[in-house]
Amino acid sequence: MEAQKVIGLDAGGSLIKLAYFDRGDLHLKKYSYQDMDSLLGWLSFLAPDANIRLTGGRSIGIKGKLSGRISELTEFEAFTEGALYLLENEQSVREKGFIAVNIGTGSSLHFIKDGKSERLIGTGAGGGTLLGLAALLLETGDYNELIKLAKNGERSAVDLQVKDIYAPLEPPVPGCLTASNFGKVMPGTHHTRENIAASLTGLIAETNMLLAIQAAQTKGTSSIVYFGGALAGNTPLEGMLEQGTKLFGCEPLIPESGEFCGAIGALIAK
Repeated sequence: MEAQKVIGLDAGGSLIKLAYFDRGDLHLKKYSYQDMDSLLGWLSFLAPDANIRLTGGRSIGIKGKLSGRISELTEFEAFTEGALYLLENEQSVREKGFIAVNIGTGSSLHFIKDGKSERLIGTGAGGGTLLGLAALLLETGDYNELIKLAKNGERSAVDLQVKDIYAPLEPPVPGCLTASNFGKVMPGTHHTRENIAASLTGLIAETNMLLAIQAAQTKGTSSIVYFGGALAGNTPLEGMLEQGTKLFGCEPLIPESGEFCGAIGALIAK
C-alpha cells in the first residue's frame, strides 16, 4: 500500500507555500490567495487524502477549506525546523548559532542554536512594505517590475549618504553608509522610477540588516542567515543585505529556497 502523502503548507501573509517529497525528492510550490481554487484543485486531484501539516499566520482562514488529515504547527516551530533543514550543509553555522531573519510580508528575527530557537524581535518593514510604498510612489504592484526597476537604479541619487554630509572631509565611518533614506528628495526635484525603487529596496534591506547586526552582537555570533518570500528572485535586495552585513563585520548567508522555510519545516517536523 502506498504511504499517505505528507504536505507541509505555510499560509503566509501574501502567499501559500507547499512542500512535499515525491520519490525522495523535495518539491516546492506556491500560490497566491487569489489562486486558492487552483490550489484546492491540485490537492484534490493529486493528494485528496494527504496528511497536511499546516502553519503560518493565515492558517486559520484556510483550514476549513482543506480536506484530508490536518495537523497544525506554530509558525516559529516550523520556521526553525525549515531553517535547520536548509542549512544542513552549513554545520559550522549551525553549531555556533546564528541570527535567522525571516523577511516575508513583515519580518521576524530569531537566534537559533543547538536546534532551539529564540524569537528576538520583529519589524513591519518587509515585503509588504516594499510593495505598499511602490504602489504609493511608483504606482505599481508588480513585484517583478519593482525588482527590474531597482536593478537599474542608483540609491545615491535619492539617499543622503554619510560622505555627502562630510564632504570634502573624510568621514569617520564608511562614506557609503546611509545618513538619511530619501534624504535628497526635495520639493521640485525629479527622481527616476529606477532610483526610487532602488532606494525603497535599500530601506527594507538596511532596516532588517541593522536589526540583525545588533542581534548578532547581543548573542555573540557573526552569522546572519536571511530567509523569506521578499528575497525570492530579488537580487537587488539580496545584494544590499550581503553588502551591508559584511560592512559591519558579520557573515551573511542566503539559502536557496529560503522562501519555503516554513512549509519545509511543517513537512519535516516530528
